[in-house]
Formats: sequence, structure tokens, C-alpha cells
Amino acid sequence: GGASVGGGYEQVSDSIVQYQRNIALLEKLARNVGTKNDTSVSQTQYNLQLEVIQQLGQRIETQLRSHESRLSTLPRSEASSLRTTHVKLTRDYRLVEQQFKTLQLDVKRKRGLAEVRAREAEEERMGRNNR
Repeated sequence: GGASVGGGYEQVSDSIVQYQRNIALLEKLARNVGTKNDTSVSQTQYNLQLEVIQQLGQRIETQLRSHESRLSTLPRSEASSLRTTHVKLTRDYRLVEQQFKTLQLDVKRKRGLAEVRAREAEEERMGRNNR
């Protein structure tokens, strides 16, 4: 839960939750890829969602970096409990980021397959017309 996160890490924690939510949304949009529902509108939605997630990711990276440099200025006793939080949040973020990257690869693959299928269908059609 976000309640136990202290030392200014609440923002990072909130950002990661937002990041996860947005990736879940992207997963929903990704289901249309390579199907009949894969319209220019859904592709635009997907691309916009992609941008939102990339910006959030950059924000989280920046937040983590600034906390990292702040940790080095704190007395050791104070820093050690915060470092635990830092490590945990960084790990949480990396896991979700990995999920995001996997999803993008999956979508690329589905798009590629759909394009191949469309090309084959087109060639099939042209072949029939030439008989």
C-alpha cells in the first residue's frame, strides 16, 4: 500500500500506480491490433496511450534519480530505511516497465502478422483476377 511509503517517495509510488493503470489500458487497446477492429481510430488511441506511458516512465526515472542523489546526502541511519524503499520502488517500476516492453513487442508481432495476412489475401485476389 502507498500509506507506508515515506520520505517523499509517495509521489514515486503514485506515479508507478498510474503507470500500471495506463499499461493495463494499453493492453486493452492492444487486443484490437491485427483484428477487424484495428481501425485508424484505435491505432491513434494506442499511439496516444503509448506516449502517455513513455512520459510517465520518464517522470518516474527522473523522480528516482533525484531521490538517489538525495539519499547520498542523508545521514546513514536515515538513508538506510529510505534506501529499502528506493530499492523496492525501483524494482516495482522495472517489473512494470518490462511488462510494457513485452506488450510493445507483442503488438509489433501482431501488426506484422496482420500485414502478411493482408498481403497474402491481396495476392490471392489478384491471382484469381488474372485467370
